[in-house]
Amino acid sequence: MISSKTYIALTKFGIVGGLSFVIDISVYYFLSQFLPTSIAKSIGILVATYVNFQLNKFWTWGKKDNDKGTLVKYLALYAVSGITNVGTNELLLHYLPNAEFSMNLIFPSNEIKHLLSFKVDKIAAVLGATLMGMVINFLGQKLWVFTEKDK
Repeated sequence: MISSKTYIALTKFGIVGGLSFVIDISVYYFLSQFLPTSIAKSIGILVATYVNFQLNKFWTWGKKDNDKGTLVKYLALYAVSGITNVGTNELLLHYLPNAEFSMNLIFPSNEIKHLLSFKVDKIAAVLGATLMGMVINFLGQKLWVFTEKDK
């Protein structure tokens, strides 16, 4: 059973992570139209990481100081997490089928109106990569980055 303090932190972490995920996937999906997926994913992670650090530092973990050591630990954690995220994304893209979801309207006159389509493998790969990164990040932040200093 987890403590109420940990449950609250996990909830806040999840909200911040959800926002970071939206930022990550938006930047990644947009840039992957023009850049290799590994570069697009890396840029998405960098942008999302900045937002994530600021929100988690102040809101999730309640840290008001500007301790450079905290930032260094956070960046080290996110380097490991980011490499794991990009690697997992590439691995899943390699093994998942190259499927596309498409939504069309078919009128009585047999006219077809295309509404929406997106690559299912990219969405699934991002979800899997994000899940891996989330586990590493929460444990790393709770147990290492934002711990109370010994006084």
